[in-house]
Parts: sequence; C-alpha cells; structure tokens
Amino acid sequence: FQIPVHGREPTSELIKQLENLVKKKRIIVCLDEVDHLENFDILYILSRNNVGLILASTCYHALIDLPSRIKSSLALTEIEFPAYTHEELFDILKDRINFSFKPGSIKDELIRIASVAAEGDARVGLEILRRAGKKAEDKGLKQVTIEEIKQAIKEARKTKVSFLTSKLNEHQKVILEILGKRKVMPSGLLYEEYCKLVDKPVVDRAYRNYMNEMVKLGLVKSEGEGRWKKYILTLQ
Repeated sequence: FQIPVHGREPTSELIKQLENLVKKKRIIVCLDEVDHLENFDILYILSRNNVGLILASTCYHALIDLPSRIKSSLALTEIEFPAYTHEELFDILKDRINFSFKPGSIKDELIRIASVAAEGDARVGLEILRRAGKKAEDKGLKQVTIEEIKQAIKEARKTKVSFLTSKLNEHQKVILEILGKRKVMPSGLLYEEYCKLVDKPVVDRAYRNYMNEMVKLGLVKSEGEGRWKKYILTLQ
C-alpha cells in the first residue's frame, strides 16, 4: 500500500484502499506525532477494521479531546517513557559523536555539559553538538571549545521552545500568551482570563489537563495545590 507521491488522490479514496488492504491481511499501523492528525476519524476506521495501532506523541494528553465513540473503539493502554537521565544522555551523545566527529575533536567534559543542558531530550543534545561542531568548523578550529557549546545551547533552546509551542492547541496558546504577560499567575485567575478571551472555553477539568501537559513539556511549572496553585512561566 503506497500513498501517491504527489498526494493528489482524495483522502476518502486512500481510506478505501487501506480498508481493502486490511481485509486481506492483519497489519499494525504506527503513527508518530499522532496529535498532529487533522482528522481523527482515521483512528476509528482503523480500529474498527482490527488494525493494530501504536500511537506516539510527546504530548501526554494528545488524545484527551477525542469523541467518545473513537476513545471506546481504541481501548488504549498508555505507556509513558520518562526523560533520559544525564548519564543516559551522555552515553547516547558519546556514541553518536564516535560516528560524526573526528577523534579527539571534542572532550568528554563538553559532551557532559551538552547532556545536562539538554534536560533529558536527546534531540536537543544532538542539536547542541551539531551546532557546536559546525561553529568550530567555521572558525577553523581543530577542537570544539566551551564557547561553541555555550552558543549552541542558547540556539538549541530557542529551537526547542519553537518546537514545543507548535504542539500546543489554540486554547493552550491563548493560556500561554496570558501567562507570558504576567509570568506568574494563580490557577483560578489564569482560567478566568482565558475564559474572557475565547468564544468557547473548555471546562475546568480540561483546562487542568492542558496545564499538566504544558508542565510536562517544560513550558510552565506549578507550585502549590488546590486553590493555592499557581503557574510560573519557564519559557525563555
């Protein structure tokens, strides 16, 4: 089963082709970044045709707003993978360096700094090293220095923030914009301000789930419990 190269075939026709395929054989479909699906009905169609589904997302509550008919048909089991530790990330970066950098061109201490700065995200760690190596190369250096690492860390963090905010839905973007002006806000007040700015605000429970997701993404952090809970912007 292949999707046409030019993508000109209607989605409905592609779905029909897929349905015909699964009638002939059992398949497993893996969907990465599932939260970016434009039409979640495909999940219902696949599950009703006994297709095995593996859905991956960095957003913990990616499927929270699915219609009940789709949720019940999926019967999902959630598996959460924790962030890498500094030591795990160091080992990963060290292994990649052996394949991409000349021997002796970067010291272990600098790799360790990159692994700590990446805060458990392998993609950020790799991006830091890639940028640092390119900067050293552009300068004609034989070794990466701490200066290139520092510059690369700043740039990689900006890239990470852009990537994370692109994962937010429109409600979360409004909430983040409100919090961006005050930096710190009580949860109740933040919710009230959000309700004033959108036509159809989500209920309090969905709001809390959205905030939990942003905390997990590292965009905000929370302090306190219940009515004393407040959210603090960590986005830089």
